[in-house]
Amino acid sequence: MGQIFLNSAVAILIALAFLTTAISALRGRDRSPQRVPVKIPPRRHQNAGDRS
Repeated sequence: MGQIFLNSAVAILIALAFLTTAISALRGRDRSPQRVPVKIPPRRHQNAGDRS
């Protein structure tokens, strides 16, 4: 009996988390995505040190 109750409670919590996420995503549709500056390291040639 206790196992059934715990499983039901977990299922309800998962469903509520999914609904909360979906509702917040739909409400936040008017927000424009923010650009985040990213530093990209300079590329190095793979064969630069292989001169045998």
